[in-house]
Amino acid sequence: MVTIQRISRELGLSVSTVSKALNGYDDVSAATRDLVLMKANELGYHPSAVARNLRKGTTDKIGLIINHGLNYISEYLAEIVAGVAYTAEENGKNVILYTETVKQPGGLLKICRAREVDGALLVWANPDRATLTLLDDEQMPYVLLGRRTDFKSTSYVAPDNAAGAHALTRHLIEQGNVRIAFMTRPLHGPTNQDRFDGYRRAIHEAGLAFDPALVVETALEPDSGYHAMNRLLDLTHIPSAVIAFNDLLAVDALRAAKERGLIVPGDVAIAGFDGLQSSLTTEPQITTVQQPLREMGQRSVHMLLKRVADPSLFPDRLTFPTRLVIRPSTLR
Repeated sequence: MVTIQRISRELGLSVSTVSKALNGYDDVSAATRDLVLMKANELGYHPSAVARNLRKGTTDKIGLIINHGLNYISEYLAEIVAGVAYTAEENGKNVILYTETVKQPGGLLKICRAREVDGALLVWANPDRATLTLLDDEQMPYVLLGRRTDFKSTSYVAPDNAAGAHALTRHLIEQGNVRIAFMTRPLHGPTNQDRFDGYRRAIHEAGLAFDPALVVETALEPDSGYHAMNRLLDLTHIPSAVIAFNDLLAVDALRAAKERGLIVPGDVAIAGFDGLQSSLTTEPQITTVQQPLREMGQRSVHMLLKRVADPSLFPDRLTFPTRLVIRPSTLR
């Protein structure tokens, strides 16, 4: 490996002069600087990122911290990561992915105390106050990505879940549905609440009766949507349409309906949320609400880098519009 010491020996200059020339200090003449840079290029010298970052007091790394299994959010995460990685690279930053670390006792605290990254993007199902307080106390700049929170000091980038669910429910009502079921995901806190509120508001505005029996909970376990759909289909009066909390649950629901010999959407319409690729691979293709996942990833990096540069900034809160994508699974 070519070092500053070697360049120093070959040019007959002091190590200090070579270092100053490489780092653009003003007290080195232009001629000396050009000479040093030419020799460094000739020898194939590459500055140590570790040494440079130690001098600057930064790592040039941002953490992408995820607190639940990748197998459950792989499609969702693929688009998010594409936006995050591209924008981080554009700004000369590397992305460190954390998954299992934060599930261990003290894992998040260790990341903060070790200062392995300059800031963090949280892809967190429903961060509690203790988690967000810890990040604040440790003075770790962070942005919550993909969901909102009421925690007053938190910056976030999130989709407009309530408006998306409202538009989707209105579409189902316009298709003649009066018994519309909703699969919830309580684990996702405000995201779940916003989507449920959008659904309830559309039901109320249409003058339809709200039936609590048409609301079923789902969890992260495999086949959760399949089992929830079967509970709905065991009702004396089955729903004419079902909104799943996300597209993967809608795929599960479609499988359950087909196993019972039901025609989708003739017997029951099925819709999802998120706009994942999986909603395009079914027969029929599934109506969904599309989030601008890649753009959200991009904007979250810009937001985080601003906070790294100036931790005293007030929280930024950015809500992206969603888009209703109508497909055959709901068209009668």
